[in-house]
Amino acid sequence: MTAQGPTAGALLAPAGAHEALGLASYLRRLTALDSRAAVRIQARGAVAGVFAGPPFEVVALRPVALAAPLEVDATVSAQRLLERLDEVSPGDAVTLPPPVVGPAWAGLLPPRTGWSPAGEVATVAVAAAVRSGIVSFREKAERLPEAERTVDRLDAMAREVWRTPVVGSVPLRAAHAAEALGLLGREGEVAASVSGAWRRLRCSGGSVAVRDLDVPGLALLFG
Repeated sequence: MTAQGPTAGALLAPAGAHEALGLASYLRRLTALDSRAAVRIQARGAVAGVFAGPPFEVVALRPVALAAPLEVDATVSAQRLLERLDEVSPGDAVTLPPPVVGPAWAGLLPPRTGWSPAGEVATVAVAAAVRSGIVSFREKAERLPEAERTVDRLDAMAREVWRTPVVGSVPLRAAHAAEALGLLGREGEVAASVSGAWRRLRCSGGSVAVRDLDVPGLALLFG
């Protein structure tokens, strides 16, 4: 179980409609990938970090500027939080849902400090690499004889595509997760950084960090 700070009656007040709608979009994309997803919210001041563990074996972070300072560390249902945001006008404060027992990723967040730059690539090029990876996997899968199109064979092919570096040593699956959650954007550049075993992509809408490159079940993410 992840450590929880005080949550009873905690009010999350996004700093205006833009921040509220951006958070709702992030949660909507996350719950479309996993209807039972949880998010860990950490705040100590005027910005909240909303961490998620989508089914790409990554940890995503979307920062949310706040209209009122907040001090909280809570893991809550993403769906319940989205429902509360949808019930009010964009920008209105919402009471955080009751805490839930956190999934494994929520207890092992990326480090806050100690990151070293590892390269930058134009965002449009990273988005193109994600599209190319998906197409490459599908073409390879379609060329397989039906009898050889097993889960293990597809997963092996997917791992090969996903582990391809996209910025510095950060693998393609981090960029795909950023795209799926609406964090990647299309402007500017995507920056890579490393800290110990962690690799991170910082995008216009947030960041995605990975800790282990070899993950089973990745073929499902190309569907």
